[in-house]
Amino acid sequence: MKNKKSNRVYLTDHLVLIGFGLGLFYWIYEAFFNIFLAESGLNPFQLLVTPDSNPSWTRLIVLCLFIMFGAHAQFVLNERREVAKKSEREAATRERFQRLLSPDLAELVVSGQLEVKKGGENREATVMFADVRDFTKMSENTEASEVLKLLNDYFEVIVDVVFRHKGTVDKFIGDEIMVIWGAPIAHDNDPARAVRAALEIQSELAKFNAHRAAEGLRDIQFGISINTGNLVAGYIGSTQTMSYSVIGDSVNVAHGICPAADPGQIIISENTYSHVHNHFEAVRLEPVQAKGKDKAIPVYEIRGEKLSAT
Repeated sequence: MKNKKSNRVYLTDHLVLIGFGLGLFYWIYEAFFNIFLAESGLNPFQLLVTPDSNPSWTRLIVLCLFIMFGAHAQFVLNERREVAKKSEREAATRERFQRLLSPDLAELVVSGQLEVKKGGENREATVMFADVRDFTKMSENTEASEVLKLLNDYFEVIVDVVFRHKGTVDKFIGDEIMVIWGAPIAHDNDPARAVRAALEIQSELAKFNAHRAAEGLRDIQFGISINTGNLVAGYIGSTQTMSYSVIGDSVNVAHGICPAADPGQIIISENTYSHVHNHFEAVRLEPVQAKGKDKAIPVYEIRGEKLSAT
C-alpha cells in the first residue's frame, strides 16, 4: 500500500516531464512514421526539424499541448494534495483540542481565530481539582471494570459542566480531574467561572447520585478545590508525544488543599477568594497544611452565589 502511494506521488510530481516525454515520443514516432510512408525524399533529420514541413509544426503544437496539459494537471493535483493535507491537519488539531476545550473554543483554535502558542508562557489562571472521596475503600470492594465505568459516567457529567463554563480539561489522574480557566483561552472572569462551574458540578452530581440511588446503584462524592495564581502554560512531553498542560506553585496549592474538601464541599484559596468574594457566599475555614508546604494555606468554603451577583 505504501509503495503504491509513493508511486502515485512520484507520478503527480513529474507530470510536466511526463507530458514533455509523451509529446517528444509522439514527435519522433510521427516523424519516423512519415519516413516510411512519405515519398518526399527528406532524410529523418529533416523530417524532425525542417520548418518547411507541415508535420514539423504539428509536432511542435502537440508537444506544447502535452507540456501544458502536464503542467496544468500537476498544478491541480498539487493543490488538491495541499488541501487534503490541510484538512488532515485541521482534523487532527480539532480532535486534540476537543478533548481539552469546549467545542466552540476548539473550533476557534482550529480556524486560527484563537492562537495556542507552543512553548511555555507565564499566565494567571485558575486551577480546579475534583477528587473522589473514599476511592481506595470503594476500589477494594468493587471490580476494576465497574470502577472504571463508574468514573467515566461521573466524569462525563463533570466535563459537560466544565465545557459550558469555558474551562479546559487538563488531565484525568485516576479518580481525579484537573481543569484550568485562563489557559490556553483567557476570560476576564475566569475565577468566577471556575467557582460557578464547581457549584454546578456539585449540583449535577447530586442529581446524578439521586438517579443512581433510585436504581439501587452506588453513588460517588467529590471534593473540589480551586486556586488562582501565576503559572507556566505550554506543551509538555517529548518530540514523539506532547500535551498541553500547566505547571507551577499555583497548581501545587490547588492540588494540596483538595484532600481537605469534604464530600460535596468546595474550598478555594485566599487568592481565588480575593477575586470572587463579591459574587459568592464564602466562609473562612481552618488553614490547610498541605503536603510539602511549610506554612498552612488559608482556605474558604463556597456556600453559594450571592443574590446580588446573579
